[in-house]
Amino acid sequence: MVLRRVILKGILASVVGVIGILFALHEDLDVHADILIDRSPADVWKVVSDSAAYPAWNPFITQVDGDFKEGATIRIVLGKASDATVFKPTVLTVRREHDLCWRGSVGIRGVFDGTHCIHLSTVTGGTRLEQTERFSGILVGHLTKDVVEETRQNFQAMNAAVKQRAESEAP
Repeated sequence: MVLRRVILKGILASVVGVIGILFALHEDLDVHADILIDRSPADVWKVVSDSAAYPAWNPFITQVDGDFKEGATIRIVLGKASDATVFKPTVLTVRREHDLCWRGSVGIRGVFDGTHCIHLSTVTGGTRLEQTERFSGILVGHLTKDVVEETRQNFQAMNAAVKQRAESEAP
């Protein structure tokens, strides 16, 4: 009985220690990438809001199953083949020609979550497309900074692809 208590206390101390380390390393992180596109927000919106067309042009989000409608759960595939990652986020915001946002989680909500937004704004000569992602959860922090940098690079690639597609289509 005494040995059992000692073992349980040791396990409890280990769990508390791991949780303490996770909280000490925790830090919500933000990713941002933007680009100027020589088209109106309406033209850019046609590209970013057409979920069915993503496989034809998007190097980052290679597939979207479902429509961008507030409250809907969609299926997003990042990457291709064996490197693909699948998320099932909930669409939070759809403001035609302005904002498209969704929130997803890896596993259980609160462990590693991301809120992804695409913002369009009118600027002289066209549209500023901005992608942001706010990573939160107990596993986000110093241990995940590589994920954040990789995401930023993928946003830049996607932004360039949106620009190319929007500018190549007739206004």
